[in-house]
Amino acid sequence: MTSFGTNTFRLHYAAIRNFITAVVLCIGFSAQAQDYIIHSYDVDIKVHGENGSFDVTEMITVDFLVPRRGIIRNIPFAYKSDGELKEFEIKDVQVSDFKYKVSTQSKQKVIRIGDPNITLTGIQTYKIKYLVKGAFVFAEDHTEFYWNLIGNQWNTDVEKVNYTISLDEALPMTRADYYAYTGTVSNPDTTTTIQYYLGTFSGASSRVLSPGEGITIAINLPLEYVKRPSKNEMLFEKYGKTGIAGLLFSVITFLFYGVWKKHGKDVPIIKAVKYTPPKELNPSEAGVLIDERADNIDILALLPYWAHKGLIHIKRIPKSWGKDDHELIKIQTLHSDAHPFEKIIFDGLFKDGDVVKISDLNESFYEYMNSAKASLQSHLKTMGVFYPVSIKMQTTSFLVASALFILAFVAIFLFQSFEFAIFLFLSSLIGFFFGYYMLKKNELGVRLYQDIIGFKMFVKAAEKDKIERMLKDDPDYFEKTLPYAMIFGYAKQWSKKFDGLLTEPPKWYLGPNGGMYYGASGFNPGEFGQTFSDDVHEIQQVFTSSPSSDSGGGSFGGGGSVGGGFGGGGGSSW
Repeated sequence: MTSFGTNTFRLHYAAIRNFITAVVLCIGFSAQAQDYIIHSYDVDIKVHGENGSFDVTEMITVDFLVPRRGIIRNIPFAYKSDGELKEFEIKDVQVSDFKYKVSTQSKQKVIRIGDPNITLTGIQTYKIKYLVKGAFVFAEDHTEFYWNLIGNQWNTDVEKVNYTISLDEALPMTRADYYAYTGTVSNPDTTTTIQYYLGTFSGASSRVLSPGEGITIAINLPLEYVKRPSKNEMLFEKYGKTGIAGLLFSVITFLFYGVWKKHGKDVPIIKAVKYTPPKELNPSEAGVLIDERADNIDILALLPYWAHKGLIHIKRIPKSWGKDDHELIKIQTLHSDAHPFEKIIFDGLFKDGDVVKISDLNESFYEYMNSAKASLQSHLKTMGVFYPVSIKMQTTSFLVASALFILAFVAIFLFQSFEFAIFLFLSSLIGFFFGYYMLKKNELGVRLYQDIIGFKMFVKAAEKDKIERMLKDDPDYFEKTLPYAMIFGYAKQWSKKFDGLLTEPPKWYLGPNGGMYYGASGFNPGEFGQTFSDDVHEIQQVFTSSPSSDSGGGSFGGGGSVGGGFGGGGGSSW
């Protein structure tokens, strides 16, 4: 094939392809439009200059070609002018003789007309009335009425449009003071008629409006026909919502800060090294008091704590492949005065017997862990280390912050006020932040906190000679302090400091045959610390593992565009 022939073929192929595409689109569009047709669309508007408002009555005669429930009318209440989004009010919506529901979505009033349990065919006439306020354009030398009689968002043909716009006084007008545009935003024409007589404008369309076409009416009114807002009122309209929202945010932040400063701000602590953890606190309580948060490691530290107390043994089961397993062996029953979070874990471990293999708890023990952490978090407030008023203020702060969070969504979805929504959301975050730090330690709490921090300082920087003296005074010093080193995150480092000072491993850490794990090869605390930290990490993975679940999602969309003026919009059948 010659080059000319190839080019000719390509041109013919492109023409055929474009023709087929156009036909398919027309068929699809025609099918969509055949659900219903608007035979007539009559609009009557009465303007009230003194109030800066006007009443709109729409009579829409629809022919349903297939069974439908009714129509949906969308009316935008926002208009973009000179890059700024201006809003006006649409109020007092009424529909005669039909059930209807009014909602606000994407800067539009959405009027859903019809009964979901009843379908209709044939010709139906819908009468819609509503009040519009604030939809005037204030130019330097005149005031402009600028309204989309028919919006460009209807998805069917509109065969005929008739309209009247009545002013509340007969004003002198020239033909240059008013006009009517028809068609699309990018391709307008003047086929819609418009005339003025004694305060009333009237006219009609002279052709069928296709989907996406509308009619816009613009009228130049005298400068003071509509009372103009003052400069302060205009500033308030432009920045008022943001200013009020910002002021509200500042006041709420100041109140939260004031409550925290009075009831939640801790007194300065004195940092001094301590060589032992406080006797009044087990490692879980010490861990939750440090950061006021119940963590996984705070719960896992109970295992070596119980083991040293003689309640359990921990048995390591090496494997030739994969990770080593472990068994927990109950030696004694948990003390009756144990705290609830301890009982949750202990009873959960040994509910089926005195020996439990860690691998058997995979994806089944996480509920006990979550419950125990919640119990430990609650236990923090019952330890007697905080002022009761600070506990009360924390609860109040969280409740107020939650209410602000909910109000932020209300401001968005019900009132379409993004300014208030943003500041309410930020205020809720401020409330949660100050609420989190609201608990104020009393004298006992300050002392215990200082003792824990002091012991943490020692664990981090202790020298061997001091540890050696502590071991001489208490041979069990390593086993007693290991759980506390765990909650600090220093278990490996702390164990290594005992190298050359300890020759006997913990009696509760067993090998596969039931004897001490390091009985034959000698005991090295640093090696033990590394091994035990790995053990704890593997146990934590099992304790917190949960069954995987598949979740689905969806999407939503919406929106629209505003035509050449205020209002307009469009609609559809449903």
